[in-house]
Parts: sequence; structure tokens; C-alpha cells
Amino acid sequence: MKASIYNMLCFAYMVRVELDLRWRLGRREAVPFDDALFALLEGIDESESLQSAARRAGLSYRHAWGLLSGWAKALGRPLATLERGRGTRLTALGARLLVLREKTEAHFGPELARIASELAATLGETDTGVARRLRIHASHDLALRRASERLAEAHGFDIDLAVLGSHDSLESLARRRCDVAGFHTAPDTSLEAVLGEAFPKGIPEPILAYRLFQREQGLISATGVQPPVHTLAELARSGARFINRQRGSGTRTLFDRLLSEAGLRPSDVRGYHDEEFTHLAVAATIAGGGADVGFGIRAAATQFGLGFTPLAVETYYLACREARSRDEPIPRLIAFLRSGEFREICGSLPGYDSTDAGRSQRIAPHRSRRARSFAR
Repeated sequence: MKASIYNMLCFAYMVRVELDLRWRLGRREAVPFDDALFALLEGIDESESLQSAARRAGLSYRHAWGLLSGWAKALGRPLATLERGRGTRLTALGARLLVLREKTEAHFGPELARIASELAATLGETDTGVARRLRIHASHDLALRRASERLAEAHGFDIDLAVLGSHDSLESLARRRCDVAGFHTAPDTSLEAVLGEAFPKGIPEPILAYRLFQREQGLISATGVQPPVHTLAELARSGARFINRQRGSGTRTLFDRLLSEAGLRPSDVRGYHDEEFTHLAVAATIAGGGADVGFGIRAAATQFGLGFTPLAVETYYLACREARSRDEPIPRLIAFLRSGEFREICGSLPGYDSTDAGRSQRIAPHRSRRARSFAR
């Protein structure tokens, strides 16, 4: 029995690659943790009914009760308790296991996706007669991830989505390592300024930037944090444990900007140098007790049942070279972004607004000031 917390299927070049992580637990001997038990615990957490949770996990009531009893013996503590008249509830250990599973998936999921796609491409390099893959390097985002999955499953797109920071994604586009780059900009920041950082010598050819959506960024906080943290000033005064995004990410850049505008320094924030690589990993760390406050998108906070205080609304874009914008499958990708199907995906996520999805802006080629000065 294999407990798979992340399963990336990549059908590139007709090659199927599956990557997963296995859970093995026990006091004296670590044994495989049945994946059905995770589904059972999730069902109990939502319904507080063992019968409903068993049905959801595809188990008989007897089998479900046997799983709980067997693992209570193996771990020395129960994962759930059954009380007459009050239903079934998770114990602290059961709830903690679910949080740790979410945190592990959020932390390792993007990297497993990247490796799976690379393996699929490498193993299928000798195949011929297949459509070219669409390589997207993009800053972490929940709507983009769901959209890529929908495109692959329902529309037959061959997408290689690698999660990088905004700056690194644009740098990949500049170095021709990807076809499309996903990045986000802070309020009142021009696209020209953002692209200028990734193209230090200037933009050599026209770039098309397609707007995807706006999303809320702000402080994510654990329930019951004392004193409450709703502003950066309160964050600095409180001494709350902070979990940051990694250097090079657009979210880290935005947080640094807000910190500076508030007259604060990184040293004023306890845990400023503690990093995670996705919004979900930040939220999972807080939900798991590893930090009190973080900075990220509202949707991640909602997914983990955490508090959220909005501090900024940013815009997320996809960019490609204008010369490649008519090459398949990019036109089909843009058509999907302008569809009601994509708006539905964004509408299911708190803090997203896709009103102008698919609207394009052309960035004309130009040399940087540094390059012009050198030419003189």
C-alpha cells in the first residue's frame, strides 16, 4: 500500500511519468501509511461522521473503524474519537497529520512537477510526430496551476509548467529557456520597469504581456494570534514569528516594498530570513504551528482556515515574444484565458478578479540606459 501525497502525471511525448512520496509511520517500526486513511481523516474533519467519511473514502464502515483502531495501536495514540451523540472527531494527532501532509505537498509539489516534466521530456526525446510542448516558467499561483491542469486534462495541451520566482521566470524568457513567463507586478509598477530588470541590456524584440487577473496579497495569520497582527507595524511590535517567501519571488519583492514604505527594516521582523517557496507552503507552515504570521495570497489563507488582512492588490501576467505569439499552441492558450472556463477557475478562488483576463499590452523593444551610455 502506497501513500501518495503528490502524483504528477506528464503525458509529454506519449511518456507517462509518476512521482510520489511515501509515508511510513510507527513507534518501533515504520510501516506504510495507507493513503485511504488520509482520505478517511479528511472526511472526518469535514463531516464529523465516521459513516460519511468512510463512504467518501470508498470504505466500508467496518474497514474504516479497523483502520482507525489499527493505527491507534501502531502509533500509541488515537487519530480520531467516537463519542455518542457528538459524532466522530479528529484528535490533535489526527489533525496534525493532515496539516503536515498539506505542508509537505505544498513544499515539494512544485518541485516534483518540474522533475516529472523534465523526465517525461528526456524519456520521449526520440519520439517523432508529436506537437511541440509549451514551456511555461511562472511565479507560483493557484489559478494558473488549476488552469494548466484543466488544459492538460480537458483540452489535450502539452504543458511543461515550472514554478520559479517572477524575476527568474522573466529571466528565463530573456534567455529563451521558456516560451511563456508568468509574473506579477506590484501596484503602480509599470510593465516596462519589471521587464527592464529581467532584460538588463534592454528589450531586443517586442514582448506581449497578457493580463490574467488581479489577486489580493496580505498578512496571513494563525487563528488566535496574540496580540493581533493586522499591519506591518503591529507585526514588528508583536515579535510574532514570521515566515517569508524566497528571495527573487515577486511576493518577497512586494513585501520588501511595503516594509520600506512603512518605515521598517528586515531586522524589525522576527523570522524575516525564514523562507518558503510557495503561497501554500507559507500557509501550511502557519497552520502547522511553525510560524505565527506570513505574507501571501488570500486564497492560500482560506484553504488552511487562517486569518487574512489585505495589504495590496497586484496584477498577474503571462508574457511571450511577439514573434512567437501566433505559433501554436500559444494562440489556443490565450483563447482559453479569455474564456468563461478560465473565469470560472478564478471565481472559485477568494481574492481573485479576472475581469480583464486576456487583455494584451505590447512592450516595444529598446535599449537600457546603461547600454545607451556604453554605446556613446
